[in-house]
Amino acid sequence: MQEFSTITLENGIRCVHRRVRSSVAHIALTINAGTRDESPEQHGVAHLVEHLLFKGTARRTAFQINNRLESVGGELNAFTTKEETVLHASCLVGDFSKGADLLCDMAFNSAFVRREIEKEKQVIIDEINSYKDSPSELIFDEFEERLFENSTLGRNILGTQRQLTKIQRDDLLDFVGRNYNTDHIVFSSSSSLTHNQFRVKCEKYLNDITSNIRKSERCKPELRPAFNIVSNKKTYQTHTVIGGSCYSLYDERRMPFALLINILGGQSSLSRLNQTLRERYAITYNVEASYTPYTDCGVWAIYFGSDADKHQQALELVMAEIEKIKIKLTDNQLKKAKKQFIGQLMVSSENNENFIMAIAKSMLIFNSFDTNEQIAARIEAISAEELQDVAKEIFRGDNINFLTYK
Repeated sequence: MQEFSTITLENGIRCVHRRVRSSVAHIALTINAGTRDESPEQHGVAHLVEHLLFKGTARRTAFQINNRLESVGGELNAFTTKEETVLHASCLVGDFSKGADLLCDMAFNSAFVRREIEKEKQVIIDEINSYKDSPSELIFDEFEERLFENSTLGRNILGTQRQLTKIQRDDLLDFVGRNYNTDHIVFSSSSSLTHNQFRVKCEKYLNDITSNIRKSERCKPELRPAFNIVSNKKTYQTHTVIGGSCYSLYDERRMPFALLINILGGQSSLSRLNQTLRERYAITYNVEASYTPYTDCGVWAIYFGSDADKHQQALELVMAEIEKIKIKLTDNQLKKAKKQFIGQLMVSSENNENFIMAIAKSMLIFNSFDTNEQIAARIEAISAEELQDVAKEIFRGDNINFLTYK
């Protein structure tokens, strides 16, 4: 049993429900506001707001927020990306109302107490410092910072210590007021509630939120010329990211390119990069390719780490695989690649918590979402010629950038 229903409330908030047979409910409040929506002087405010949502509302203290679901075995969490802020919770179906009420209270009634703001700044500064000890993560932030130079999309999510210390309570209120817009919010859930029960709860907890319609638009980033940068970080291993710009969420070539990236360096150990660098030559433990589409552009990236004396060989092998992926796939290769990709997506959709966040994002962007069957049909319709075309268009010399830590 999997049934879907959608509701749009008078204030513009959209609600989507996936009815499943389960004693557990997963709920999420997805807000179309992230790091790229910060003003130039507010770097880090989106993530700081997310932290402060847990630190008290007009009705609840920080302890009461944490205790509300955890006392009944539930879970509460949140995260910030460059384009979204997501609050999510998991609990027993009987505690659905507690979870929904809590998420709404946190998102729309947070107190932003000054002493809590100062405390969370220090927590995030510690987070920033610990992040610097992880070059395999830090390198991705620097890569996008250089790729989207002079754009808010190039900013890292945590901010900087210098900028964080300058942020005041008014900055948090300004960010929330400008970006927590009711027409850019989706409430999603997966549970055994009937659709009518879900509608009643949405109207109870979300209908009275004051309408706040977005008035601004995001600016598409300008790309800098291709770069090849080597940074001396004194790391034990050499870390490299190779990548460039690619298709946005709205581009019809998004699905063919996602399939192409999966063939090249997706999650499976059967990916071409993993088979070559790890299995055949044993010169790297971790090699992966990724594709991150944003609303007006996208980023493709290949990461690998290796010993310094094997870095050049690894780099040459990666570049060789990039060239090989431009060769048209045989019918059998394409059939196997599609079957694997569809299987991965179907298995991941069984994770109800991740699934409701995925359909919430789809609702934010397209005001609709595809069923598993529709997604599978779109993948099956991809031709070998389409894959070859996107490979040649994206993996061209002036769109291949290099960043190396050594």
